[in-house]
Amino acid sequence: MSLPQFPSTPDLNRQDAINQIVSSIASEELALSHVINTEGEKIQYAIGSLPGLENSATVAEVNDINDSSSNALGAVLENQIVLSGKLTQAMQAPVLYGPVGPTGPIGPTGADTGAAGPAGPIGAAGPIGPEGLPGAVGPAGPDGPDGPAGPTGETGPAGPTGPPAPTPPPSATAGFAANTSGGLITVLLGGTDIAFPNVQLFSPDMTLTGGNTTVTVNTAGLYRVSYHVNTTAAVLLGTRLVINGGILTQSMVPPALTLSQFYNEIEVNLAQGSTIRLQMYAPVITGVATLLSGSLGASLMIIRLG
Repeated sequence: MSLPQFPSTPDLNRQDAINQIVSSIASEELALSHVINTEGEKIQYAIGSLPGLENSATVAEVNDINDSSSNALGAVLENQIVLSGKLTQAMQAPVLYGPVGPTGPIGPTGADTGAAGPAGPIGAAGPIGPEGLPGAVGPAGPDGPDGPAGPTGETGPAGPTGPPAPTPPPSATAGFAANTSGGLITVLLGGTDIAFPNVQLFSPDMTLTGGNTTVTVNTAGLYRVSYHVNTTAAVLLGTRLVINGGILTQSMVPPALTLSQFYNEIEVNLAQGSTIRLQMYAPVITGVATLLSGSLGASLMIIRLG
């Protein structure tokens, strides 16, 4: 194998080497200025002050730009600390060496025996000895897994139809759910469902599914449905009930300029298996609402009347 070949280097003295270090620091500072300028233009885009900008940034883009700029400027600050230390050392380094000082005294003689070296490799294994006598029989092992299930047998004849199940009284069919943890909700034009993860009190014939947003009613009848929504502020946002995928007009609280409390109560006939969802909606553009936390941010109550 041939020796590697290195390119020839210029003959630099100590002063030239220090100048080269200072020049490299200046080049890095120039590069950092371009990075900072780029982050400035990203922030201009986020706040809508960039010349020629036609579309404003979304909330997600503003959050992403904020995280990106924060990380970039943190990295620039760390680089500045390193560059400051390099520049200080370079400017304080003497250009010329002083005269060689006198030879110091000879140190004490070390010990005759040095530290023990690492253990050597393990030698080869010796020959296998003769086979011993059989040992005692061990305990029985655990049972193996069950085998696959056999084919399903023929279905027997249907039994006689039993009497119809009794209809539960109205007071036995009811439900209540609440959101007390609050949080930020991005309200879309098509509506955003409100979740009820904190309080869930339902009779056996009601279920809450779909990420704690959809109540399914399994007993037909006339129901009273009411809701409350409390926010810190909700500009031009409204609330409504969506039953079986359709918007119930009489359940709507239309958007107002500033409204922080929404309440409505209706009576409606529901078939077995009907679904109920509570939504906030925006009439023109996407909006943002913040549910109250540590108290009643939103609630939904369903009571069967008959």
